[in-house]
Amino acid sequence: MFDRIRKAAAVVLFVLSASAFAAPKVAVVAHEPGYYTSLANHVGRWLKGEGIESSVVAASGMKASLATAKVAFVIGFNEPSAGEVAEFTSFVKRGGRLVVFYTASPALANLMGVKVLGYKTAPYPGAWSSMDFDSSAFPGCPRSILQTSTVLQRAIPVKGRSWTIANWLDRSGKTAGDAAWIQSAAGFWMTHVLLADGDEAAKAQLLAAICGSVDPSLWNSAAFAARVRARESATRALAVAQTPRKGEIHAIWDHSGCGLYPGNWKRTISLLKESRVTDLFVNVAGAGFAHYPSSILPRSKTFAQEGDQMAQCLAAAKGSGIRVHAWILCFTATRATPDVLEDFRRRGWRLKDKGGKLTEYLDPSNAAVRARLFAVADELQAKYKLDGIHLDFVRWYERSEKPKNAAETITRFVAEMRAHVRRPCWLTTAVLGKYPSCIAAVGQDWESWLAAHLVDYAVPMDYTESPVQFESFLRQHGANKSYARRIIAGIGVTANESRLDARSVIDQINASRRHGLAGNALFDLDVTLEKQILPYLRLGIW
Repeated sequence: MFDRIRKAAAVVLFVLSASAFAAPKVAVVAHEPGYYTSLANHVGRWLKGEGIESSVVAASGMKASLATAKVAFVIGFNEPSAGEVAEFTSFVKRGGRLVVFYTASPALANLMGVKVLGYKTAPYPGAWSSMDFDSSAFPGCPRSILQTSTVLQRAIPVKGRSWTIANWLDRSGKTAGDAAWIQSAAGFWMTHVLLADGDEAAKAQLLAAICGSVDPSLWNSAAFAARVRARESATRALAVAQTPRKGEIHAIWDHSGCGLYPGNWKRTISLLKESRVTDLFVNVAGAGFAHYPSSILPRSKTFAQEGDQMAQCLAAAKGSGIRVHAWILCFTATRATPDVLEDFRRRGWRLKDKGGKLTEYLDPSNAAVRARLFAVADELQAKYKLDGIHLDFVRWYERSEKPKNAAETITRFVAEMRAHVRRPCWLTTAVLGKYPSCIAAVGQDWESWLAAHLVDYAVPMDYTESPVQFESFLRQHGANKSYARRIIAGIGVTANESRLDARSVIDQINASRRHGLAGNALFDLDVTLEKQILPYLRLGIW
């Protein structure tokens, strides 16, 4: 009797175990480590958020994953080997469906029933800013996805074998006729990759809907719609229950330096004013570029195409009550052209990493580099009536060899910059949140800057999705009450380190208040902030 019970229990346990450890029906395959792997991880993360488990694997390990998968997302296979093409062909023949991203491979194109046209760069800023899907594409497919892509591997459908389900639109809603997504009997083809640059809920929905179109057991569009309605209702209820705090700083970083609608700063400022934003950090300059007519820095492509961003922003912000800060990238050559980078190399300005490889970071101890940045601050204040100068990358590159006095070098630079930034113009600095470890890591002793009143506000980039980690940052920031009143906690809405929804942003703002901080700065001014965060913040907390 007991033997039969034990045997029956063993069978049940085996079945449950087999079910629990069943191989995922979705594979995400990255051709190589690095960039494509990070993209694959985003796909896996988005799918998991919709309740779909996937195996994220490299090309070398894809055979086992494809053997049990119904859907395979394929990223970075621009020149697949004959063996890889054979594996994908076998997968399709046995009923699997491929989702192919960003390739000009004729072999993959033939398998998928599309024709590749080759590489193309954006003809103008914002030429490919959203994907407009056909309303009858497949159940649960979002109508539109916001994403700014600067390059494509263009492709068109082959008559009788495939059809376009989404086209790229520019910022004004016009299309140049470039396909974004093509569908065929073998699966789906995207002319770029899905970037983690915002509108992530729609991207997750798209990927899940693709899986559901292949195997309805993986995802159900009706259940998804019900979850979205419930989530939006709960978030709205939370937002309405919040109250604003008088005198609090509500800042936003604008990394593009062009506002939300390039060429229309008035519209951007109107939205920010409606959302009760108090401060805007506009990224108009760096050691290797300027979005304004600088006589010191090389003028950027953005300036050539869109005009003086600093002047346009200030004109739109006049009378709005929003303080405008010129955001300067200091010891980095980000956005510099290859010619400018080469010039910096010849001058001996660029740092090397610990392996001796030249980087895009600049030497904070180099007097000429420092003088260039001081001159830029002087120039900006002479040209424009600014509310502040906001410094970023005021630090050593973490992987470079640093001198013993690394922190002293950075502090001396900040002290000298303080002499150049004339009050009432604020001097603020974006800093690493992990203090005091950032002193040894990058030479950034920002508490000493507050103590010596070298900066008006420090803005630690406390980018994390973890409430526990964020609270840890805040405990340090709030330990000294006099410092806390001059700290603006940075919240990573769409940072590399974190992706936050409105509920999480509200929670982090409230946590900052509990520790007595001056306010918050949100990264970054993009469509996610515009569509999914600010509408909730202005219901109550801001």
